[in-house]
Amino acid sequence: MRLIRFIPAAALLAAAPLASAQFSDNFEAYAIGSAIEGQGGWHNWDTALGGVQTFNTVVGTTGGVTPFQGSKMLRVNGSQVAGNFLSDTVHELNGPYNAGSGGFTFSLRQYIPSSLTGTPYVIILNEYADLGGPYDWSFQCSFAAATGLVHMDVFNQAAATIVSGDQLINFDQWTELTVEIDLNNNTGASFYNGVHMWDFVWSDVLGAGGSTAIAALDLFPGTEFTSQVFYDVVRLVPGIAGIPIGTNYCISNPNSTGQIGRIDAYGSPLIAANNVTLTATRLPANAFMYFLTSTTPGQTNNPGGSQGNLCLGGAIGRYTGPGQILNSGPTGTNSLILNLNQIPTPTGFVSAVVGTRNFQCWHRDSVAGVATSNFTDATAVMFQ
Repeated sequence: MRLIRFIPAAALLAAAPLASAQFSDNFEAYAIGSAIEGQGGWHNWDTALGGVQTFNTVVGTTGGVTPFQGSKMLRVNGSQVAGNFLSDTVHELNGPYNAGSGGFTFSLRQYIPSSLTGTPYVIILNEYADLGGPYDWSFQCSFAAATGLVHMDVFNQAAATIVSGDQLINFDQWTELTVEIDLNNNTGASFYNGVHMWDFVWSDVLGAGGSTAIAALDLFPGTEFTSQVFYDVVRLVPGIAGIPIGTNYCISNPNSTGQIGRIDAYGSPLIAANNVTLTATRLPANAFMYFLTSTTPGQTNNPGGSQGNLCLGGAIGRYTGPGQILNSGPTGTNSLILNLNQIPTPTGFVSAVVGTRNFQCWHRDSVAGVATSNFTDATAVMFQ
């Protein structure tokens, strides 16, 4: 039986007073070179068993790897000491994240060098108590150097439905891992690089008898000799990201793929949640792109000789800061996580306010070998 992936809109609204907790860490608050253990709520697995061990470090650009956003990221690796497996870094999550408390989306950005050795894991537990448990696991995803595969462990086959299954690791690039968690219906859905891997029963996929809850995140190197893996922009936020929060408008023109590019906004329209991701799809492959925003809709056909139509008016801001000019890659798609406290305008940054804000994506294109540009359609998000 197909598991329920999304919460109906009415249920989300009804659950809104409960589904308000969130966790977010981009590691910018910590000093470069400092151990993450003992900072910001991060600690070792079963801290008191082995004392505080400092194997995982906040770093800047390292070995050619640049942080996904900002100037810092987290480096996780094995202890490099035979027999010492206590090099996890754990963050306990205080919700309430319990049965009936609504839908949540967990996401992080991960960079795995092609020189990887070992098998690191990203784990979410539904029960965790430091120093001896109880523990219960809901999501356990491995990234094995030996196979080159992203694999989600499923120990209870009756509690899971395969969608796309295992995926190839995207070596040497930042990639998003997402888990949609519906605590109203006790279901989960896992995604790697936007590809839907599994639907599953949240409390039972790794063995019956777990809790309908979210208790802790565990970044586990897997072996004591696993090489370095990098993480950035780790989030657990209210809402199921798979439901667009905007209303699309404005007909643009087909690009060189023959399709009209599309933009969608995912996350939450609640300003306090600061959880919005813009995604552009149906673009030409390997095209440079960036997002635009304005509080005013508009319609300007073929601006500056573009093949497309600009659907924004008024004061238009461009997301062209560090790390914000993107490439559509081989799939013709890419995403940008927004900071609602730093929305660009022609005169500087502003914070989101209650009301409608519009977004669109501009991208390069080529027609009959001639360089040009185009736009997606636009989407309007009513922020609250």
